[in-house]
Amino acid sequence: MKLIFTSPFLLVSSYLFCQLPDCDIWLLDIKDSVGRISFHNPVNITSRKGYDNQPAFSPDGKYILFSSQHDSAGQTDIYKYELATKKITQFTHTPTSEYSPTFIPDGKNISVVMVEKDSAQRLWKFSLSPLKAGNMQCGGCACIMQTVDSVGYHCWINKDSVAIFVLTKPSFTLQLANINSQKTQVIADSIGRCMRMKEGTLWFTTKVNHFHNVYEYNLKTKKITAKGAIESEDYCFYGNQIWSCSENTIVSGYMNNKIGSNRIMNLDSYGIMKITRITLSPDGKKIALVSNK
Repeated sequence: MKLIFTSPFLLVSSYLFCQLPDCDIWLLDIKDSVGRISFHNPVNITSRKGYDNQPAFSPDGKYILFSSQHDSAGQTDIYKYELATKKITQFTHTPTSEYSPTFIPDGKNISVVMVEKDSAQRLWKFSLSPLKAGNMQCGGCACIMQTVDSVGYHCWINKDSVAIFVLTKPSFTLQLANINSQKTQVIADSIGRCMRMKEGTLWFTTKVNHFHNVYEYNLKTKKITAKGAIESEDYCFYGNQIWSCSENTIVSGYMNNKIGSNRIMNLDSYGIMKITRITLSPDGKKIALVSNK
């Protein structure tokens, strides 16, 4: 089954990364008291002027990778924040820009969206082995999908297959790609940037007016199931709950089902505003999110 919508927007590849917002990454502890959720001990792990975005926890939960712009020319690289020491180090050192760090299920590499010298946006991988300090080359990296340009975001299904948000016209498409055969299959269009794997199924959103419909794609049966609507295109899973964001608030559940959504906690007292990206640590004890200034 393929989910197809129509979109009035014509967008090009460079749209996603042409103007980077001023934003910070925050880390908070999650407290769950018999189902009553609250967030504590907020730490602004970047706390500077500029672009720091797209946090991703390592599989062991010991560090976070994120995309950061320190170059005056506008180049971004991937940086590493260690939770124990609170130390930030540069992870990629290239003459290109890298976004959307994502851990590959092979346990040896991460993948990124690289904006290449000719403005192509393709998936590349970097070894998790430490890169030499000051290495301005790509040492240990390689293009994953030579055949797919205009990649915006991605989510690994397994070590051989990846779901890709592609900036196609007239609307963005969700494509499943096999890195061995280099073949792709369009699953849906007009999708949002956030894709998640949950219990062997792929989740994604489509935008309708001011809201985002959430869908579950069964990789075995090819069936797409509508789950409900949320206010933002960014979401994550806490157990069986879906969490999303609304301005300064973390929200649980769907807006249009019988139970309805529940506003868990407003974070503006911490100085956290206009929340976008949200992601949980593997053990579910911490949440990382992006606050726009």
